[in-house]
Amino acid sequence: MRVSRLLSLFVVQALLGVSLATSSKKFEVTLSLDGQTSIVESDSVAVYHPKKGKYPVLFVGNDGSAETGGFRLWDLYGGKKSSPKELAAFKTGRSKLVEIVYSVGDDEEDYVVTLSMQDGIIRLYEIEGKEGKLKYAKEADKSVRGDFSALCTWRSKETGYQYIYVMGKRWVYGYIVREKSDKRRRKSDKLEIVETQEFALPVEPNSCTVTDGKVFFGGANGKLYSFPAADSTAIPKITDIGEPAGGDEINGLKSYHGKDNTYLLVGIEDAIEVFDVKKLDKSIGTIKFADEELELNGFAVYQRGSKAHPDGTLVYAGENDSGAFFGTSSLTPLFKSPSKLKANTKYDPRDCINKHAKPKKCSGLSDCNGYGFCPKDSRSKKATCDCFPGFAGSTCNKITCPDNCSSPSQGTCTGPNTCTCKAPWTGEKCATLAVPAHYETEESGGADGDDPAIWIHPTDRTKSRIITTVKSEVGSGLGVYDLTGKRTGGVTGGEPNNVDILYGVNIGGRKVDLTVAACRADNTICMYEITPAGDLIEIAGGVQQLPKEVEDLEDGYDVYGSCVYHSPKTGAYHIFINSKSSLYLQFELTVQNGVLSTKLVRHFYAGNKGQVEGCVVDDPNSALILGEEPYGLWSYPAEPDATAVGTLIDNTVIDGGKLHADVEGVTLVYGKTKKDGYIIVSCQGYSEYNIYKRTAPYDYVMSFTIPNNNEKSVDRVTNTDGVTAVGANLGKEWPYGMVVVHDDVNEAPDGSARSSATFKILSLEDILGNKAVEKLGLLGGVNPDWDPRK
Repeated sequence: MRVSRLLSLFVVQALLGVSLATSSKKFEVTLSLDGQTSIVESDSVAVYHPKKGKYPVLFVGNDGSAETGGFRLWDLYGGKKSSPKELAAFKTGRSKLVEIVYSVGDDEEDYVVTLSMQDGIIRLYEIEGKEGKLKYAKEADKSVRGDFSALCTWRSKETGYQYIYVMGKRWVYGYIVREKSDKRRRKSDKLEIVETQEFALPVEPNSCTVTDGKVFFGGANGKLYSFPAADSTAIPKITDIGEPAGGDEINGLKSYHGKDNTYLLVGIEDAIEVFDVKKLDKSIGTIKFADEELELNGFAVYQRGSKAHPDGTLVYAGENDSGAFFGTSSLTPLFKSPSKLKANTKYDPRDCINKHAKPKKCSGLSDCNGYGFCPKDSRSKKATCDCFPGFAGSTCNKITCPDNCSSPSQGTCTGPNTCTCKAPWTGEKCATLAVPAHYETEESGGADGDDPAIWIHPTDRTKSRIITTVKSEVGSGLGVYDLTGKRTGGVTGGEPNNVDILYGVNIGGRKVDLTVAACRADNTICMYEITPAGDLIEIAGGVQQLPKEVEDLEDGYDVYGSCVYHSPKTGAYHIFINSKSSLYLQFELTVQNGVLSTKLVRHFYAGNKGQVEGCVVDDPNSALILGEEPYGLWSYPAEPDATAVGTLIDNTVIDGGKLHADVEGVTLVYGKTKKDGYIIVSCQGYSEYNIYKRTAPYDYVMSFTIPNNNEKSVDRVTNTDGVTAVGANLGKEWPYGMVVVHDDVNEAPDGSARSSATFKILSLEDILGNKAVEKLGLLGGVNPDWDPRK
């Protein structure tokens, strides 16, 4: 996304170290692109300030691709014409987040921090060697639960602890990085990452930074928030600062340390706004970019000078017509502006650290056994330690686990918040069923898939087809596969996100089945005819532009998710389209002279106006079931003349429910009656799927995940998105139907990753009829004879 103009102002004054009072007018400067890396899927970047004269100036950037995913390391000034020189690439799995931590342990070593979306592991790499050599601290690996979107670090002046904050959909985990101690409390040369906090956030952050004792974060709603950075396990007070960039989406946050003041740099769509951290109600300047087509995501500032950039360097994740990359710009133009600001090129992040800070001792409480903070008065007889998550007792000498790992039948607690589960159970509570997939589809031809659909053949169900989406620019369209995952066809399309099926639409006297999707490339509703053989072909009116009245409802409305509805009341066919803003549009599909046409008949905002995408409609019950990614699962009446009042089916764990954000794909399994059957929901951050009863009171049934199937060489599912299912008998291998799910990264047996996404195919009988849950009699809620055409 483009960095906001506001950034230029912030950077200028921040870099110059001039008080806000010295300049009453906003400045505006323009930076040119001085250097750029090769094409890489870029999102975030961190610049390393080396110890004086020891190492080259390095920066680390993420690599978000499936095949080469991880992070890369560059010498900032090592290339030709000031362009960076790539030193190394580390394949840790598709990633979005990177950062630096300084002066860890008694030896005060510096580390690169990265977090992989593929396996959810925080990894540390020690920076050593004049060529930027990194040493992997594997013993410090820490698994993170959930879908994450922001990463920032800070160092406590009170205890000397180095903190890492990982943020996701309305949640945050706090960790400390430290040298590991043995049973005798002796330090070692190995590191450990220990969780200290977990609490809810009011928004999904796109970025965060820590400065002046506060953690700042912001996201799509344009608001900026903060909470105190403190040595505590307590839930802090979160302050809503407002909309510093006029409500524009916040894509990046960094601080600049001037000689006298600290400045907050707020990146928005096409610029960066600069604020005095003590006065965040008014921007003092804006940084723009000479390339008006340049779009920016994360960014970082190197405050020291160099021959190429004597006043410092701005490094950013950018994209233009050539593709995505990491770019660099000299900050010198900032100091040639009329404001006459002066740069602070003496900055060293280590200067903010009290080298003598040590964790407080409380010997009367055994120093909390190293897994808690000491109370203010440790000598009081009533004093107890403030224990880290997973520890308990007055001296933090006991370990605990969530729900005691569903002990004893499903697992046991063997470490702090660490369960050892009994097969087939898995998950943080040993309450998730592990069900391997039978097959996976052949590669889709694109890196990003999403929500699939299953088309049931009218006469021979074994010839039914799986229809999948590729929403990335490369390979964009719909793929068609048989029930074992072999590709049989497909069509190119405009980046379809979700796909659904309408059966038996009367077109010129013919009964036609249609695929329906929201195509993001051209912001349309796109439809294709399904032939009796299961092929996709174009149809007249298959591309429907949004009507002009949509712009009156929401400026810049962009289609995102979609699902379809066949009304049992009127026989009319409907299409639901949503945007990330949660605005749902309901269209009636009609046919005029053999040409498809759509008419907007209803609109409403869903849930709590959090981001939405996945949805499915229960036709017989006229119920639209939709997922609000950061909050929960809802049911709305589907008829166009009904009042759009939603019923909450379940919410996320941080709100007291059983779902984990992101709440993504939603599908439905029909039963023998209108009350029988199940709703299946995918939870992206956990790669788990929750199952609920089809109708109110929507009782929670169970959850499952998809591990490796070594017998059939089908890999696990990671960072899942869309899901579809049918309970109909599709042949000998699928007597109770199947479930098809999106897999973000297709992992090969040798540990490598494929560039194209795949979809995994499971037997519904393996899930609902599993021996571990057979006493629940769940298969009785499925109708193997279900026919979508009746």
